[in-house]
Amino acid sequence: MKLHAQILALAALAVLPLSSCAYRSVFAPPSPAPGTKVNWPGVPFAEVRAYCYDYTAEPQPSFFIHGRMHKGVMDPKGAKLTAAQTQRLLAALTVSQPKQERTPCYKPHHAFVFYDKAGKVAAVFEMCFGCNRFVETPDGAPEYIDKESLWKLCQELGLPTGVGNKFYTDACNAGRSAAARR
Repeated sequence: MKLHAQILALAALAVLPLSSCAYRSVFAPPSPAPGTKVNWPGVPFAEVRAYCYDYTAEPQPSFFIHGRMHKGVMDPKGAKLTAAQTQRLLAALTVSQPKQERTPCYKPHHAFVFYDKAGKVAAVFEMCFGCNRFVETPDGAPEYIDKESLWKLCQELGLPTGVGNKFYTDACNAGRSAAARR
């Protein structure tokens, strides 16, 4: 019995280095602590536009690829946010939230682009509501954001909000077709 206990202890030690990262990500508190406000994007901007895109239209899911907008974008003009909507967006993106469930898929369909006074991209925030993951440029947003407020803002702006790649492929194709007819 003593040998069995020693073998189990050695086995536990052998997997510890492999599992310590997983342990930290599963059990570590959100960073920064919930309620903490960060200074993101930390760069000057003049306006914000929201976009919906079908990330499956290209091999790369990023909203900007080699300096150009993703080919799957529903409307290249996007939806311009008002000053009040921009403040709500920043509140959703910059105040750390409690830990939330996530999955590893990362299939983004929404992006918020911050433009400077010259109309150049200053910052980008792209989101996959399905897995609750995002990519921000520049870095610096909290680990967990107010996903529900962001979802509501997308709906308010008239961006499609649904479930699954087919939903977004169909919505973006319909949006591009409608724009072409105008």
